[in-house]
Amino acid sequence: MNLEVANLEVANLNLINTLKNYIAEDKEIPDDILLSIYDCGKSELLTVFSIALELKEKWTGNKINFCSIVSAKTGLCSEDCAFCGQSSKIPKINKKINKLLPINELVNAARIAKENGANEFSIVTSGTSVSDKKELSIIAEAIKTIKNDIGITACASLGLMEKEDLEYLKSYGLEIFHHNIETSKDFFSNICTTHSYENNIETINKAKQANLKVCSGVIIGMGESRLDRIKMAKQLKELDVDNIPINFLNPVKGTPLENNDELTPMECLKTISIFRLINPSKNILAQGGRELNLRQLQPFALMAGANGFLLGNYLVTSGRNTELDIELINDLEFEA
Repeated sequence: MNLEVANLEVANLNLINTLKNYIAEDKEIPDDILLSIYDCGKSELLTVFSIALELKEKWTGNKINFCSIVSAKTGLCSEDCAFCGQSSKIPKINKKINKLLPINELVNAARIAKENGANEFSIVTSGTSVSDKKELSIIAEAIKTIKNDIGITACASLGLMEKEDLEYLKSYGLEIFHHNIETSKDFFSNICTTHSYENNIETINKAKQANLKVCSGVIIGMGESRLDRIKMAKQLKELDVDNIPINFLNPVKGTPLENNDELTPMECLKTISIFRLINPSKNILAQGGRELNLRQLQPFALMAGANGFLLGNYLVTSGRNTELDIELINDLEFEA
C-alpha cells in the first residue's frame, strides 16, 4: 500500500470516528468535517449513509412520509426567482395567470392524493402572496373539507403571508405551512431580487407564531457552493422547522438556470446525509427533481437519511408514477 492510499484511509477512518463522537456528545458538527463527506471514499461514504440512516430510524422510525401537492393557482408571478418557470421576469414565459381553482377541484385533488398513498396534501399558489380575502376564503373552506371529509393533513404554500391570515387558515384546519428558504443567505441574491432572504425568515417565524407546523426547504444545484448547502441545513436547524424538503434543480427552459447541470446522484445523496446529520430529528424529504438527478439511485435517498418523498407531479414538471414509489417503499421494507 502506498503512502497516499494509507493516508486517505486514515483520514476517512478519522472522519467516521469524528462524526460518531460529535453525534454521541450531541454537539454541532463543524463545517470542515461536513465538507469532507463530499470527498470521502465509497466504502466510507456507505458508513456515513448508515450513520444518517440510524439517526433517521431513531427519530422518525420506519415510516415514510408521502406528501402531495396541487397547483391551485398557476402562471404569472411578479417574483424573479431564477429557477422558476412561472416568473413574469423571464422572456418567452407564458404571461397568463390562471384563477384560483374552485373548492371542489381542490378537494378532489386531495381525495386522489390520499387514494394514491399521500398522508399530507398541500395547496400551492403562484405569486408573492395570497392576501385577497375572497381567495383566502376559498382556500379556508377547501382546507376545512379536506381535513374533515378527506381525512388528510392539510398544508398550504401561499408565499409571503401575514400572521393573522395564517391564524385564519389555521382556524379552518390548516396544520402545516410551507415556505422554502430556497438557498443560503449568502447566495440568495443570485437567485431572487424581488424579495429578500429576511422576508422568507419573517414568514416562517409568523407561521410558527400562528402555532402552525412549518415545512421549509431548499433547492440544490443552482450554482451554490457545498458550504452554502451546509449553511442552509444549519439555518433550518436554527429555525427549528418540522419538515425539510430537499429539491434538486430540474432546469426549466427559458429560465436563467436552464443550462445548469452540475449535480450527480452521489452529490445529491451526500447532501441528504449532511442535512440528516445536522437535523437528526426532523422529517427530511427528497422532493422535486429527484427523478432527474438521482436517476437509478432513488432508493438510496431513503437509505442515506431521507424519510419522505413528494408523491405525484410537481408544479410545472412531472413526477414519478406513484405506484413505483409505493413499490420502492415496500421493497425496502419501510412502512408507507
